[in-house]
Amino acid sequence: MSRLADIGLDDARRAEFEALDDAASVVLGRVGRVDRGEVVVLTDDDDLRVLSDSQRAQAVVAPVTGDWVTVRDDEELGLVVEHVLERRTSIVRRDPAEQITDQVLVANVDRVAVVHGLDLPANEARIERFLVLAIDSGADPLIILTKQDLADAQDEMGWLDEIAPVIRTSIIDGSGVSEVGEYIADGETLVFIGPSGVGKSSLVNALIGEEIAETADVRESDRRGRHTTTVRELIELPAGGVVIDTPGIRAIGLWAADVALDEVFADIAALAVDCRFRDCTHRSEPGCAVTSAVESGDINPMRLSRYQLLWQELAEQAIELERRKHQPRPQRRNRRRR
Repeated sequence: MSRLADIGLDDARRAEFEALDDAASVVLGRVGRVDRGEVVVLTDDDDLRVLSDSQRAQAVVAPVTGDWVTVRDDEELGLVVEHVLERRTSIVRRDPAEQITDQVLVANVDRVAVVHGLDLPANEARIERFLVLAIDSGADPLIILTKQDLADAQDEMGWLDEIAPVIRTSIIDGSGVSEVGEYIADGETLVFIGPSGVGKSSLVNALIGEEIAETADVRESDRRGRHTTTVRELIELPAGGVVIDTPGIRAIGLWAADVALDEVFADIAALAVDCRFRDCTHRSEPGCAVTSAVESGDINPMRLSRYQLLWQELAEQAIELERRKHQPRPQRRNRRRR
């Protein structure tokens, strides 16, 4: 089997490449990492350092880690990214550096593993945001609870089993690591997402069987870590398949993820269909099945509050995007040069 097949190239993707008009004059590869103005592209024969056209940095076609791309040899510039093939899945968040725009983090992954350390308090609001991000990607979600050796099993994490498969791991005794590996078949891609200090890079090292990803200790005072992974990098596994290690994500702004939101809050979404009004906000409307469930103790009021907050965030985002569509573009005026 070829190297590209090991890292995800299948017949459908190869056919997409061969259908390109310039297929004979370009090289197919997969983006292994993205640096400023350049990307590393993995091919069957080599790792290529390629210009990625910095003018397209915020465009849909800007290459990200995991993309399938074609590379052309330009007489003046050298190797450049020519095409970014269609993305099957992608993790997309609201760009923290912009007002209202999206940012693609990684592409073409089969599974998204949300990683949380059991030595940390159970921050349900943050975990829920990561899960929405994972499910909205179009890939299969997975939940990995690390550092089992540092804390007893937390009963408050039991609700996660209803959303996605949950694996408890420990790098100290190796428990759960092989189970994570079973979710990465030959030619498949798994990406780790989560905050800093939860053990994502340590998991990568355990799966590889050697220290290739930098790790760092967390602070004892608050169990927080620092960013040891600084780029999103595709790492090949000895048995085939790849993992993508990512820097800790601090800003988890959602982007057009209403369907995924209802999956993470399936208990509330299921009750909402019985509300008297279709546009019920579950606050003070009469005949609200959700608030009735809160009053009876079937739904935690804090969970409902988090659901309402996320829905409001997505609704305001949609309104702003619609407003921009109808906003007249500013007219450029010719200015006389002095």
